[in-house]
Amino acid sequence: MAHELALRPGEPGLAYVDEVPEDRDAHGVLWQRYHHSRGPSGKPAGAWLNGQVHPDRLRETMARLHCPLCSFPAGRTGDGWLFVEPVTTETVEGRLTTWPAVCLEHALAYTRYRPDLRDGYTVVRSADPVLYGVRGRRLHWTSAAFETVERDALLPYERARGRWIVAERLVRKLTQTTVVIQAAEVVAG
Repeated sequence: MAHELALRPGEPGLAYVDEVPEDRDAHGVLWQRYHHSRGPSGKPAGAWLNGQVHPDRLRETMARLHCPLCSFPAGRTGDGWLFVEPVTTETVEGRLTTWPAVCLEHALAYTRYRPDLRDGYTVVRSADPVLYGVRGRRLHWTSAAFETVERDALLPYERARGRWIVAERLVRKLTQTTVVIQAAEVVAG
């Protein structure tokens, strides 16, 4: 469902016509609106559906470093938080990720739910998974309407604050990394 955008009153950028404070994060970035259910504890509720990811649940678990399957704190040891990343030939140090850390109990199940892990994965611990920025639609104003400049823009927070992006995913930078499993295949199940 599309929500009507307008020019931000009093400063450059965009806003929802009926914007409420919850539409922006602590950095002033405007977020795509999504419907979601919460359980009695206030945590996002509902089972994960294979290959389908709820963006608002993803945002919350990324922000809190919680497991996206159970919504409890993600696995952490002295080497850092547990992340599962797609296999790549690039180094994992400094990698930008839009996927939350996971708890040890759900790590294997998590590999089957993530569409980007179908070709295998690398398990990494990051001692300092820095909140880097956002990924979303970057827009600009023409004389009559907003136009999408970039559908999948990735911007650090210092460039994204309150301006011309509707964020859809949080981005963390994995630093001080330790590779736990180099390249594993997803086990059907």
